[in-house]
Amino acid sequence: MLALGAAVSLGLARFCYALLLPPMRADLGWSYLTAGLMNTVNAAGYLFGALAMPWLLRRIGARACLVYGSLGVSMLMALHGCTRSNEWLMALRLATGMGSAMVFVSGGLLAARLATQVMSPAGATSGLSAGLVLGIFYGGTGLGIVVSSLLVPAWTESHWASLHSPWPGLPGWQGAWVALGLAALMATALMAWRVAPDAASTAQAAMSSRPKVWWPFRWALAGYFM
Repeated sequence: MLALGAAVSLGLARFCYALLLPPMRADLGWSYLTAGLMNTVNAAGYLFGALAMPWLLRRIGARACLVYGSLGVSMLMALHGCTRSNEWLMALRLATGMGSAMVFVSGGLLAARLATQVMSPAGATSGLSAGLVLGIFYGGTGLGIVVSSLLVPAWTESHWASLHSPWPGLPGWQGAWVALGLAALMATALMAWRVAPDAASTAQAAMSSRPKVWWPFRWALAGYFM
């Protein structure tokens, strides 16, 4: 179920924009600058959200960040279909990026904890490897991309979408955003039902109290910055 977090935060909320860009640009008359800026502010929101995660994880925990972040992303995606204002769309892309960071970072942390349990002697008989657990989580991004590739054309190109749009007469890309938001909301409900509450162990508490050392991660951080 944790893989649904990756599906929502990246597969639906982020990568779906590439599919929706052509109809949105054609309908709203965007320049290349405006179209690119929408994606830039989304990435900036993701950066701001990621920087805020240490504080949020200490305040409310990983599971709450996962569920509440996914709920917020679902609502924000649906709101994309309720406006044609460039300013509002840009604000929504920024906020969606921040929520996506909450979901992806907290989901990755929970998956890493699960992988640690798998590697322990108690979990050695589970038949799973730590790499498989983490691979399943990050593979959720692909699941979200597949769902986006099925939903977006259905609402932007097909005759069925024009007949069953939530708002008849509006462009199909607006209905597509709402459909994606509803799909994310269903994924959120499954995560809230199946993901267990945080269980902070003594080892985790000790790890959180250690001084943070950034230098060993300098090359990875430089790569992400680029």
